[in-house]
Amino acid sequence: MNCLNKSLIALATMIGATSVWAQDLASVKAGDVYQVTLSELKPTQPSVGYDQIYYKLGRYQHDVKKQFDEICEANGQKGLASFDDSSEPSNPESFVCEQSVGEKRKDMKTIVLAPNNEIYLTDGHHTFNTFWHMSGGGSDFKVHVIVDKDYRHLENMQAFWSELEADKNAWLFDLNNKAITHDELPLQMGITNFANDPYRALMYYSRDVSWNKPKQPVPFLEFYWAKELKPVFDLNQYDLTTEQGYMKAVKEAGEVILSLDTENLGGSGLSAKSMGQFDNFDEKSFQKMTRKTSKLDYMLGYKQAL
Repeated sequence: MNCLNKSLIALATMIGATSVWAQDLASVKAGDVYQVTLSELKPTQPSVGYDQIYYKLGRYQHDVKKQFDEICEANGQKGLASFDDSSEPSNPESFVCEQSVGEKRKDMKTIVLAPNNEIYLTDGHHTFNTFWHMSGGGSDFKVHVIVDKDYRHLENMQAFWSELEADKNAWLFDLNNKAITHDELPLQMGITNFANDPYRALMYYSRDVSWNKPKQPVPFLEFYWAKELKPVFDLNQYDLTTEQGYMKAVKEAGEVILSLDTENLGGSGLSAKSMGQFDNFDEKSFQKMTRKTSKLDYMLGYKQAL
């Protein structure tokens, strides 16, 4: 694609975008698409699965197209239309997405607005930590999000946290399933600010094998699964630095996941079935994990190079 055509398409994309997203936080309301800088975001969970983020970072090193594709997706632009050797992740004018900003809202991450005018991230901690650490990303990286709720009308931050917890838009449990307060949450994005929850990562790699996201997933879905697994499945028995060890963990965790018969998975108030539990182990999806350029392959390669 020549430079003129790329510029025209990029301009058309930006023109379309200006009609659907707001640039002034004071005028933003619930349901709006808003552009944030990663450094502005306040986390609402204390941990992430490092191995999920390592997969993305490892893949981006070998598959630059995927990196741009997921930036487009996060901005609600479906996917990547074109890019070239001069494209930069932080410069949206240097590559072209399939749609305008905010057109595919179901792929976008969500924020809420607090009475102190801070911006709290309620979905996307793994994706945005990946963007923070990827080549061309960083704390100043900009991305569009959806304003899920506006709590700025509340009297104070105490009322905000009460409402946020009532709406189940915060995950206030540590690695041992012990309740924590909002004061114990990380103050900003960046993987080292978060505890590493290997059970949360395990649920990511178990997806499509023993469970999958339902059509209407609840916030922090994978954390509810992880919370249910921790008392009954000892992940310390497995070597998560090797393919064989990780495969064994996914296989045996899958058997536990399939055996769960509960109407209150991880304290969610929902059944295992409604949270995505399969009827049977998917052997075909499981075997895909051993392929070259699989999620597991990218993750282990990246982790071993650290």
